[in-house]
Amino acid sequence: MSEEDAPAGETELGMAPIVDIPGGRGDNQRRVQSPAVTPENTDDEGDLEGSEVSSNHSNPISARERRRRRTHAKGKNGRSGIDMTPPDKLLREAGRRARKYAQQKKVDHSIHEYIRCTALAQIVHGPNHWRVAKSYADLGEAYFTQKGYTAQTQYHCERGRDIMLSGVHTSSSDQEKADIYATLTKIYLTLGKALTQMKKYKEAEQSLKKADKVIGERGQLSCVSDEECDQVEIELSLAQARLFSAQKKIALAQSRYGEGLEQIQRSLGDDHIDLIPVYQEMGKLEQMKGRHANHDHAIEMFLQAHSVAAANYKEGSLELQDTALAVAKAYASTGKEEAEASAESYLIECLAVCTTGFGPGHPKTLQVQDELARLYGRTDRQEEALSILRSTLPHKCEAFGDYSEQVSDTHKLMASIHLSQGNIERALRFYKKCHNVESLVLGTNHRKTKDTQRTMDILMASPNISHKFVLSKQDELDKRPRFNAVVNRSSPVVGTKS
Repeated sequence: MSEEDAPAGETELGMAPIVDIPGGRGDNQRRVQSPAVTPENTDDEGDLEGSEVSSNHSNPISARERRRRRTHAKGKNGRSGIDMTPPDKLLREAGRRARKYAQQKKVDHSIHEYIRCTALAQIVHGPNHWRVAKSYADLGEAYFTQKGYTAQTQYHCERGRDIMLSGVHTSSSDQEKADIYATLTKIYLTLGKALTQMKKYKEAEQSLKKADKVIGERGQLSCVSDEECDQVEIELSLAQARLFSAQKKIALAQSRYGEGLEQIQRSLGDDHIDLIPVYQEMGKLEQMKGRHANHDHAIEMFLQAHSVAAANYKEGSLELQDTALAVAKAYASTGKEEAEASAESYLIECLAVCTTGFGPGHPKTLQVQDELARLYGRTDRQEEALSILRSTLPHKCEAFGDYSEQVSDTHKLMASIHLSQGNIERALRFYKKCHNVESLVLGTNHRKTKDTQRTMDILMASPNISHKFVLSKQDELDKRPRFNAVVNRSSPVVGTKS
């Protein structure tokens, strides 16, 4: 249901009205015992530890057997019995497991439990209760934060929004009213973030504006603490800043980033880890100005992020290497000789730590080596750059596969370095290798594949190359003119009598 089709009783906040029930008994939960609900163990790990979630879809027979074995637990005298655990208890256990799996980075298990929560919430509360909308909001947020799936996020958040728009939601206390507002806030905030990444900027802006209104109404309730208000306002400020940044509205984005930065420093402190992405995004935003960019200010932002990371993470940690690599990229982007020397220093230090701590074949080590090769290529040290790229190629083939985007990017970088040296034939050979991998991995219609093909066509158009250099026999056959079996027969000229 769209927002235009909302009931007549909908308020300006974009939801059905909330009716207070003085002296009510909570949310009038309905307790239903149903054998159709799959019971779970009450231990911390649940039943998902030894099986993959996807097996329920790939093997329906085994999934049915597992459900049967769980449901029909052994009773007295060896007889099978039915676990009659109330669904409201199963709901609480599923929510607890979902949050625990999320903390342990067990993404599939966490999302599986959130899906279970949506089903159990409908059994316990009914299909149109606001707590069902909350379960959909939690599921949408899990898809966004844990998987990065924007389409699924939009779908589940919109389902939760439709439930909030339909019917009247009763509340027996200010705390329950605050929970209802919090659910609507999560729906609009998560939806706005997902729509931003999907480049649906107008819809994202409307969703975030509605979230702002709901946050204001919730902040007026006496049961809502200042810490809760600060946290949700920080989230809103950063979501709006990222939306403006995606729209290239740099001034508005900088303003919102500044507000979010001040809010984090005021409520969480000057060295909180939440400041790291904010500083880095502010540095990238400054670089987006192009020739008008203040590179010194951008570098300062990346250095601040690196300083916060150093205060929170151990020496040699992956997070610290990420911020150091970002600082090196910021120095290298200036094009100044002294800045490039600083970039090289950071990269060499980073490479030494990654090689020792993670190994030569670790993706982070390979990423640092690529950046160092690009820097050497820009500073007329092509042989050193080629030497680094040759040494990384076997590790990339082992880590990512012979046909992977990382391998094709390495071939393209080597081709560009050969081209800068004036060795067109070698450059063409590496461009051809890059094009073969990109065609298989990305497809012939992908932007990167087309760019590589266009570069090859430009180089082959040179008369000194086209007549003596053939990429392959197939390329030579492709360039031959198409055969025409129809012979042009002109009628004989008939002489005229004088």
